[in-house]
Amino acid sequence: MKIRLATPKDAQGISRVASALGYLPHDDDALILQRLEHLLASRHDRIWVAEQAGEVIGWLHAQHVFRVASADFIEILGLSVAQEAQRQGAGRALATQAIAWASDEPLTLRVRTHEARDVAREFYAACGFTLAKTQCVFQMTP
Repeated sequence: MKIRLATPKDAQGISRVASALGYLPHDDDALILQRLEHLLASRHDRIWVAEQAGEVIGWLHAQHVFRVASADFIEILGLSVAQEAQRQGAGRALATQAIAWASDEPLTLRVRTHEARDVAREFYAACGFTLAKTQCVFQMTP
């Protein structure tokens, strides 16, 4: 397994892994490529992929977050590993990249996960994260 920074050529693999886990529809590769290119051009975002036998088996998107009234931090915004590759070290290897980035800055590293995702909560705890707070998320589509 190889961990590396993503390139535009990874758009289809990222889309495949994400959609298999229910994150987004796999039917708009052009949109995924557009999003990926935008994020790759940002100096505040980093996306890594886990690759095995030339195929993307996982990805992690992290972002340097700036707030007007609180300290900067790095946040993991997405982490997906293909179901057939789970529990083989890809997720931890990807998380290690974000941990290293946060350490280099040095900034706190955060990740949010749905309270119903027990496996994700256990994974992040095993990676050394501790629960900092619980919160409600409000949303509106105007």
